Amino acid sequence: MGFILTLVAYILLIILAPIGFIWAIFTRPKDYFWRIAISLDQLGNVICAEGMNFLLIQSYSKYKFGNPDETISSVLGKNQLHDRLKPFGKWVVGVLHRLDHNHSIKSIEEDER
Repeated sequence: MGFILTLVAYILLIILAPIGFIWAIFTRPKDYFWRIAISLDQLGNVICAEGMNFLLIQSYSKYKFGNPDETISSVLGKNQLHDRLKPFGKWVVGVLHRLDHNHSIKSIEEDER
């Protein structure tokens, strides 16, 4: 059943997303692009969870990728605080840090630390 729902969701996204995007450009809702960016980040956290858990963090880490309500940067930040990043994870955090100082640490919600 999960596969069918995922397939239907993808089909609806392909059909409706362009319409919603064009509508938003003309109506200019507040923070629209910010909300889209967060949603895509959370989606990436779920879709790529297994690979990112393997490549970016230690297997014994308490903070894993895959939570649909959390961003990739938040998981990286939690693992950075607890020294659970693998070398590639440290590199990714470094790239984010150059774009936005302490990005991963700043992305952790206070109630999630």
